[in-house]
Amino acid sequence: MTLSNIYKQILIVVSLSIAVLAVLFYGFSTGESGWDDFALLLMFAAVIAGIRLIIEYRHHDKLLKQLQVMTANIVTHHPAVPLFVEPSNPLKGIADQLNELQSRQQDEGKSIRNSNVELITILSSLPVGVMVIDSTHDVIFANHKMSVMLGRDILAQVHPYTQDVRNYQLLSLIENVFNNHKSQHEEVQSVGASPVTWDTSVVFNRLDNDFHILVIMYDISDIINVKQMQIDFLRNASHELKTPITAISGFTKTLLDGAMNDKKSLVEFLKIIDQQSDQLAFLVQDVLTISHIQNGTNYDYKPLPLHDFVNSELASYKSMTANNNVTIHNKIPEHVEVIADTTTLTRILRNLVSNAVKYNRPNGEVNIEYSDNDSFWQLHVSDTGIGIAQKDISRLFERFYRADDSRTKQKVSGTGLGLSIVKEMVDAVGGTIDVKSQRGVGSTFTVNFPIVKDDEKQVEK
Repeated sequence: MTLSNIYKQILIVVSLSIAVLAVLFYGFSTGESGWDDFALLLMFAAVIAGIRLIIEYRHHDKLLKQLQVMTANIVTHHPAVPLFVEPSNPLKGIADQLNELQSRQQDEGKSIRNSNVELITILSSLPVGVMVIDSTHDVIFANHKMSVMLGRDILAQVHPYTQDVRNYQLLSLIENVFNNHKSQHEEVQSVGASPVTWDTSVVFNRLDNDFHILVIMYDISDIINVKQMQIDFLRNASHELKTPITAISGFTKTLLDGAMNDKKSLVEFLKIIDQQSDQLAFLVQDVLTISHIQNGTNYDYKPLPLHDFVNSELASYKSMTANNNVTIHNKIPEHVEVIADTTTLTRILRNLVSNAVKYNRPNGEVNIEYSDNDSFWQLHVSDTGIGIAQKDISRLFERFYRADDSRTKQKVSGTGLGLSIVKEMVDAVGGTIDVKSQRGVGSTFTVNFPIVKDDEKQVEK
């Protein structure tokens, strides 16, 4: 069916109608009866042509309506059934172009949907909190991390952002961006038992005729804590270094100023200088040990008879235990054999036993025990000493940190790095360390060493 065919059909119907009228008029004017039959035949042909015209017109009108519906679906991004038209139809080119446009739109729509799903998945998996707020102050998207940071479940449906954001500093920051239409960046502090610091960017995003506000938050508490630990380390290290250096310098100058002529003062001052020199050497060695652990090392794992190994190490503590009236008990079964790096195990054991002796009470005891499970073997060092306050346990492995009792009542000497070295060594070999303590009763340190297989003896950390 074509438009030209419809025009032809109309012309044929009109022509036949005129012919019928002419034949009837001619037959009526001449009075001949034969023209009536011819007029009837022409009328029948005109009716057939009219019926065909109606059919073709309806078909053409149906095609136009289908094209109209298809165009509307494309405009509104609704799916549409492809339209097939005869090759002779002049509308075939338009139909084919609409079919191609519909196909491309569906492909692009599918690609956009896939990209949106992928983007939502990425945003939901980020370790950064993300929230999108529209110009009507409603939340249109928030990822899981933002929900965790704000400490509340964020609804998936659109809702006011004030329903989720209760932090006054963050609320003020968002309101400023809404009012000024300018992005802002600040560090926002949470309020609670465990304060958290968020690096927060509130971004003003201009759209065509609208705008969105993007809230991006990143927890920088660990970074701040590390920076503070570095500051504390330098301050404490400087203080610890200054003490023996000042003593050595002071007593040396005193001797040079004439005190060396007094033999009693000379011996006393030299002993103090020797003690302070040892303290300085121990501090430098501990700092170097921490640096060595952090830079990585090779661990040489070997089978060790643990009971005999501990006995050999305890031999060096005889004078120390005698001075402190402390007894050490090696309760490790004689048949126990472990695979471990000798240097690492020695340093860990010495620090734990040394602390257990120094912080013990007179006539106290130190017990060294062993246990194991499928994945780890445990070394337990317990004492009957003064114990550790619960407020101090969480900071026990910080560098240079020492509980109050060690600085006042017992005046225990040391660099304050021993337990931090133990912790870093244990972490380096993939183990863990736990502490249980009760004031006035004693403390137990449990080190969990991973069980090393024969094919894992040479490990580089």
